[in-house]
Amino acid sequence: MLTKSIWLRLGATIVFAVLADSGAASAMPNFAQAYGVQCSVCHTQVPALNAYGRYVQRTGYAALDPHVLRREYPLWIDAAATYSEQTPGAAVWQGGNVALHADGAVGNDWTYHVQQWLVEGNQPGGLDTAWVSYNNLFGRSGHLFVGKVEEPAPSPLSQWFDLTGFSSAEMTVGEHSYEVDANRWGAKFSYVRNSLDAEVAYTTAGTDLDGVDDFRNDTDKTLQYRLADASPTQPLEFGYYGSRGSFPLPEGGFDQYYTNALYVQRDPVGHVPGVLATYQTAYDGNPGGGAPAAASNASSVELYQLFGPRLMISAAEQFTNDGLGTQSHFGTIDASYHVMRFVHVYAEEVLGQQAKPTFNGLVWFALPLGPL
Repeated sequence: MLTKSIWLRLGATIVFAVLADSGAASAMPNFAQAYGVQCSVCHTQVPALNAYGRYVQRTGYAALDPHVLRREYPLWIDAAATYSEQTPGAAVWQGGNVALHADGAVGNDWTYHVQQWLVEGNQPGGLDTAWVSYNNLFGRSGHLFVGKVEEPAPSPLSQWFDLTGFSSAEMTVGEHSYEVDANRWGAKFSYVRNSLDAEVAYTTAGTDLDGVDDFRNDTDKTLQYRLADASPTQPLEFGYYGSRGSFPLPEGGFDQYYTNALYVQRDPVGHVPGVLATYQTAYDGNPGGGAPAAASNASSVELYQLFGPRLMISAAEQFTNDGLGTQSHFGTIDASYHVMRFVHVYAEEVLGQQAKPTFNGLVWFALPLGPL
């Protein structure tokens, strides 16, 4: 269970917010404001997307009516206060996380999303996301993204309510860290028709604006792809994703690597919990540091369920094996609560092997910069 001090702080936040506005949870941020709908139209629990929300995401927002989107200002801001224990009992509170977003439609064929961290970890922030998409290809089923794009991968790897991310997506093998879930400079093409989702991207650096033209030999370059059965009206989604890349080693030479992964996700329906399961294999021909070629693998499984319209509880287990003798096995229990309009609270317990539990917490606030 969470420590008493964490519950007191999170509880105080919840009580204050509920007293301030005891009405039903309202739509957020600017897209939901424009349509006048609840967050639950696209989200199981913010930021995790349901089947329809994932459809909107993979079409680069082209599934939405651009004329409706232009009813609202394209700008919104979010801020977060976080609590973490890197080691048991060593608590760290951090309030310096503020980001400015711009997203929407230009004309009938173009959409965009830019996210600039104003402050990240109490330091000056960088550019998180910056893409434009042309959506009038192949009968409006094709979407070409250019800029700092999201890699083709299952939506939960980048938008989920757990405070600890999926270790398989960022597993380190020797000197190479995988970036299956990253935002990186390059181009992506998505073909979305009915329940078919086919995506491919070629990406380079994941750095700030200085990476926009970084195609030098000393930059990690990756071809990543995804093929899925993902209906916008059905809770079940399943598919394959993988990558093939070349990572420059500090001591010279390159690590030629690839990944292959399968996943299945089913949103919670009624009293049946949702499930998310992934299994990933990878191979690094030259991990660096004199290490031999490594065949790695990773897996995760998570059950999650809504209790009423506001509370989500989840339990997950993750395993990674880097193929060089290092293995990691841990579980998490997460709770998230939609307190009120624009405010969410998250709490997490991490259960590692032969270690005391550690705890994480987050209070997240988002607000459209326009008339409410």
